[in-house]
Amino acid sequence: MNSADMLRLVTLAAIWGSSFLFMRIAAPVLGPAVLIEYRVAFAALFLAIVGFFLKKRLDLRANWKHYLVLGLLNSALPFLLFAFAARTLSASVLSVLNATAPMWGALIGALWSRHAISGRSALGLILGTAGVALLVGFDHVTSRPGAGIAICAALVAAICYSIASAYARTAKSVEPFANAHGSMWAATLLVIPVLPFFPAPAEPTIGIMGAALALGVLCSGIAYI
Repeated sequence: MNSADMLRLVTLAAIWGSSFLFMRIAAPVLGPAVLIEYRVAFAALFLAIVGFFLKKRLDLRANWKHYLVLGLLNSALPFLLFAFAARTLSASVLSVLNATAPMWGALIGALWSRHAISGRSALGLILGTAGVALLVGFDHVTSRPGAGIAICAALVAAICYSIASAYARTAKSVEPFANAHGSMWAATLLVIPVLPFFPAPAEPTIGIMGAALALGVLCSGIAYI
């Protein structure tokens, strides 16, 4: 890996890591569904503007089913679950739980491809699981009411990312920008039916809306680009 790729990787990690901070700020005020509808809608609009200037096509007729699957597994469902968990857990705990995605990915990938996990990989999974359990278990937020459900929600969100990765490896090839753009519009549609069940608990301030905008444009739109 050259220095430019390393810089991109570190920048992307910082952007996605900040998403948990923005969710922790906005989720208690907007609720998980309203916040995530803002997130994916802002991302979709931003990517639509970028796509217009870059002359990138979605080809909805051929790819709409693919966008729906990717939008559900890689955006709508995990975003909602993390936003639900963000009402209880700290941003640091959320980021640690999100880090279980590669471990779930190894297990799901083995099941998906029907290949056995090697001894070294199994040892890595055990050590990784122990590390996550240690970090989360010693954090005081785990003693809050509802923390158990929130932790389970965050873990299921990480599993969703792993399933999406396994699906993407076997799905038909679609241009990367179109994948990001199309899946954001799909996620926007998929979150709408959930809105009546999780109305916003309070009126948002400018700062709260700024966090939602940052989630959409920075942590989704720019990050996917």
